[in-house]
Amino acid sequence: MEALRLGWGVRVIIVMVITAIFFRCVTATNHSVGGASGWDLNSNILTWSAATTFQVDDYLVFNYLPVHDVLEVNRTDFSSCRTVNPISTHSDGKTVIRLDQPGSRYFICGRLQYCLMGLKLQVQVLQRLSDANNSTPIGANQSERLSPRHPPHSSPPFPHHPPPRSPPPLELPPLPDRPEAPSPCICSGVGEMMMASGPMNWCLVLLFIMLATRPCFHSLIP
Repeated sequence: MEALRLGWGVRVIIVMVITAIFFRCVTATNHSVGGASGWDLNSNILTWSAATTFQVDDYLVFNYLPVHDVLEVNRTDFSSCRTVNPISTHSDGKTVIRLDQPGSRYFICGRLQYCLMGLKLQVQVLQRLSDANNSTPIGANQSERLSPRHPPHSSPPFPHHPPPRSPPPLELPPLPDRPEAPSPCICSGVGEMMMASGPMNWCLVLLFIMLATRPCFHSLIP
């Protein structure tokens, strides 16, 4: 049973590979360089290439006479029609070149100065639309993978410290109550003055008091 399942799995894989190859072969285009005139000075190569769209997996078909050949060169040699050290050289009369990657490719004829006369081709290969739709930009995947599901936590706010309070005023301990000094006695002062002035003066003062209070005494006597 396991061997049967394995055999079916291998068949499915083989069918998928063949289908993919067949699909690419069907969608690829063969471009006859120069149109009906082929790779020749009678063809307007520049006008033909401007009206043609080249995509990855397409083929360039060069049909030419033995007086011509096909040289693939770099951009600098293409501009100057330099035929020394080309990338590749073809002279079989019918050259088929696969455009396997996007970018610019350059071809010239290396015989009898034909390149200077205009027998040269620049091809701008574009990515095939089906491949471009299936491919997903890596940056988008990475940004989606790295982007958090939830918004990032904001940094906690700085703790708010209340302004420092001024220290409470110092409370001094109450002073002990001191007994108030008794007010000086007037009588004692008068007595001291009288004693200090002598007996004679004291007698005069008593006499003066008696005379001053005499009317009061008379009013008290019945």
